[in-house]
Amino acid sequence: MFAYNLWQWIAFFIIYCLIGWIGESLYVSWEHRKWVNRGFLHGPFLPIYGFGAVIILISTIPVRNNYFLIFLFGMLGATLLEYFTGWAMEQIFHVKYWDYTYDFCNLHGYICLGCSLTWGVCALLLTGLVHTPIEKLVLSLPAVPLMVIDIVFAVYFIWDMITSAQEAFDLKKIILENEEVQRLQKRLDVIHAFAEDDKQKFEDHLKEKNMQYNKSKEEITKEFEAKLQAAKDRVANRSEKAKTHATRIIRRNPGSISYKHKEEFEAIRKRIEERMQSKR
Repeated sequence: MFAYNLWQWIAFFIIYCLIGWIGESLYVSWEHRKWVNRGFLHGPFLPIYGFGAVIILISTIPVRNNYFLIFLFGMLGATLLEYFTGWAMEQIFHVKYWDYTYDFCNLHGYICLGCSLTWGVCALLLTGLVHTPIEKLVLSLPAVPLMVIDIVFAVYFIWDMITSAQEAFDLKKIILENEEVQRLQKRLDVIHAFAEDDKQKFEDHLKEKNMQYNKSKEEITKEFEAKLQAAKDRVANRSEKAKTHATRIIRRNPGSISYKHKEEFEAIRKRIEERMQSKR
């Protein structure tokens, strides 16, 4: 056990990605009472389970005969993976694709005690039960067919990662563009409010915002109105393709949330739900 070559490791990664997707999709579908193709990718694969299984198998090599250490090492390895993956995805896409913020003993919403303990249990089940038949299957495959399967999967996996990342970036752009509209609208409302007041009070307000009072209120108002209209035009002209991308990735991740742009993200989710209901 564990004496595998590269192609066999890739095969294990593929299989556990698929098993993870099946489990997650069934659980989330049951939770939401409708079918959900769970995950970041389009296809039936959840990479975090593939990487998690590989990390568990590798990390437990030195302690393969000690159940407690298998539990401990498997839990720590998979938990670190889950934390780093969740953190990196939120930094890149501004969205949390899973969130444990309201779960007991969580860390920044990326990991929680319950899930970490589950990873430990999975490590025991994986090394003691699940991996044995999968190992026999993979080791029974001839080298050339195994390489072909791995290469085909790798090509598909890279394509799926690229297209799914594009969807996530489109969602991020839509969030930021809508947020810019809201920000400019609020600033314009403030300018209109001060336009009814005296010049000195308006000048003091601009100084507080580190803006020089070298233009009339009318000029500043027109500037912000132009910026607001340009931002609205960008939102309106956002392609249907980008909107479809945003819809797909939110539907695949119904528990996702954006704390950086919470108000706008929830507004986008609501519009997507309303659009889906209108099509029924």
